[in-house]
Amino acid sequence: MKLIINGNDYHYEFEQLIRVFMPDVKLEKIFDSPCVEGDFVLCESVQSEHDISLRVICSISEFSCKKSEVYVGDNLYKQGELIACKILYSMLCAYSGYRPEWGMQTGVRPTKIFFNLLRNNTEAQAVKYLEEDLFISKSKVNLITEVCKNEKAVMDSSRTNQFSLYVSVPFCPTRCSYCSFISHSFDSIKKLIPEYVRLLCEEIAQIAALTKELHLYLRTVYIGGGTPTVLDTKQLLSICEEIQRDFDLSQLSEVTLEAGRPDTLSEEKLNAIKNSFVTRITINAQTFNDEILASIGRKHTADDMYLAYACARKAGFDNINTDLIAGLEGESTQSFLHSVQSAIDLSAENITVHTLALKRSSFLITRDEAKGKIEAATSNMITKANSLLKENGYIPYYMYRQSKSVGNLENTGWSKPGHICEYNIFMMEEVHHVFGAGAGAVTRLVDTDTRSIRRIYNYKYPYEYIDGFAEMIKRKKDAADVIKKWQKP
Repeated sequence: MKLIINGNDYHYEFEQLIRVFMPDVKLEKIFDSPCVEGDFVLCESVQSEHDISLRVICSISEFSCKKSEVYVGDNLYKQGELIACKILYSMLCAYSGYRPEWGMQTGVRPTKIFFNLLRNNTEAQAVKYLEEDLFISKSKVNLITEVCKNEKAVMDSSRTNQFSLYVSVPFCPTRCSYCSFISHSFDSIKKLIPEYVRLLCEEIAQIAALTKELHLYLRTVYIGGGTPTVLDTKQLLSICEEIQRDFDLSQLSEVTLEAGRPDTLSEEKLNAIKNSFVTRITINAQTFNDEILASIGRKHTADDMYLAYACARKAGFDNINTDLIAGLEGESTQSFLHSVQSAIDLSAENITVHTLALKRSSFLITRDEAKGKIEAATSNMITKANSLLKENGYIPYYMYRQSKSVGNLENTGWSKPGHICEYNIFMMEEVHHVFGAGAGAVTRLVDTDTRSIRRIYNYKYPYEYIDGFAEMIKRKKDAADVIKKWQKP
């Protein structure tokens, strides 16, 4: 299908909106061209000093619709984009017979829009904009407002001289069929791991030296992946000890380690982790349905989850997260809710409910003929899971969305009161600097005065990271130079 853009630069928002309704469509973008034959969407605008004239055409198969509108007022170009998107949205709803619960909202962070609106509007005005201009359903707007209220106290507790640290261990026992993260099966890359861990510790030391020079204090740590617990106990502890040795921990409030899959855990490993400085772990079921676990390429069972939890509790962990995924092939609403209830019965302090995201780099592919049923079923799973979690005293404390999620739905972190994961909020809401160490990690710098963001990327893959390590250290020094420019005298 062709996306024709004439006289404006609205192609990004148009492309994202089209993918809400047709996530797998191949789009060819054409600029400053007349209409063409075949399936196409056209957005044309002509702007003068006082107004902007818009024309939108949607022609797909037997469906054809066109509309023109003139806007007079302030912010002509930006308002023109909003109006053009609203026109296209109504056309795509008519074409598909489908009204997305998230309306026209296509971004990763719906809460960020709400916080931005609150700077110059009342909460009622902000809610009205989300419902009437972005067409977000009342239930999703309620979720946004609830998450924002639970996030705010944590956000306000961050100080300008604090930062977080993300440590990437991008290795897994096997690769799950839905996975699109930069992770590698342990057997295929284990020969690189000793050198990777050595350089990772060196990078952590370099970050510590730079942040000390900048008079920054470590607030939270997240050791993620991948599945960091594929490393042996000695390798895991070497990373933990490096952080403890290098940083001033006087303002440290939280350390999370993704224990990930239960089949990578043992009593020895859990005891060693607990005796280090780790305060929070994740043991991720994804589902408690053994048949689906096998079909997605995970080698553990639901019983392994129960055993891992028992071992973690015995080791003394009192803050455990479990991830679950709605929309896995073969999962019914009933079996998904059984998984949610199982996590509740384990008394998990955090339960994160993800919507399956189908990325190009994953092995799982949707079948077109089943797509509508999958989306409806997944939406039902999310709605009922949210109700079940609320009934059991959990609160939604952070939320984000991924492209190509089934039904354009969200991922939400739920917590027992008093067990909110601070790192998730600091990272998602871009509250303060997050330094990333390891392959695929991203350092995200935040200017708290202007709210501008600067991202500095590490190499994606472990072999690139090892070969280009000197460049990684140079990039960290570049990050320090950026922060120095932002810091007040």
